[in-house]
Amino acid sequence: IGPAGFARVEIGHVLFGALARLAPIRWADRGGLGGPGWRVIAEPMPAGLGLFALTFLAAGSFDGLYGTFWWLGVIGVNPLEFPGRTAVVGATIGGLIGSILLLWLNFAGTVWLGLRLAAPGLAFGPVAGRLALGLLPIAFVYHVAHYLTSFIVGVQYAAAAIGDPFRLGWTLFGLGDITVTTGMFNSVATVQAIWLTQAGLIVGGHLWSVLLCHRLALDLAGRRAWAMTLPLSVLMIAYTFLGLWLLAAPRGV
Repeated sequence: IGPAGFARVEIGHVLFGALARLAPIRWADRGGLGGPGWRVIAEPMPAGLGLFALTFLAAGSFDGLYGTFWWLGVIGVNPLEFPGRTAVVGATIGGLIGSILLLWLNFAGTVWLGLRLAAPGLAFGPVAGRLALGLLPIAFVYHVAHYLTSFIVGVQYAAAAIGDPFRLGWTLFGLGDITVTTGMFNSVATVQAIWLTQAGLIVGGHLWSVLLCHRLALDLAGRRAWAMTLPLSVLMIAYTFLGLWLLAAPRGV
């Protein structure tokens, strides 16, 4: 289907293309630093990319919610007797779709209220599309924080495979004989360090999004940018609490 088609319909291409817009470095003829997310501000964006950013964020949030004692209680599953993923596939799909729709509605409500407060003459669609891209940092750090523990283990397997790809006792690149361990999850000190790293990522991502959305609002509403983003800031604060709660919530899966 060609490069243009891949840029619009191939999920990996769209996802990493969207995240690339958060890069702080300007390549090619522009060169130099542009500030994290400069492309979101400076370049025209496809109309559907904002909706994709919201969907990406909602999916990451539900991925963190899935498996918590709270969610398992909602769908009537004993977390200590989990029946398997196949048994809850219907509830999982429903929860995922519900999470996406809930975020869409909440975001639309905050943008509509912000327009009423700051610039009622502006069209809802273009404004919502641009501000939705300002939530990309939250979606990005949610996924990094959520999969940090998996990465800590997975990177050990990757290093072992690189150092001895054929299991012949090689020690390529000086990696030596690597023994994969999960011992860091059995120590209070290391678990605390991991959790604080995850929490720092989430809080930092939200601050990044607040600044990015405010900069976008300056282009849209000028001095009234603070009023346009006030409802959205409240939503982001609530989402911060949700993200931190998900990190601390007990999990049964």
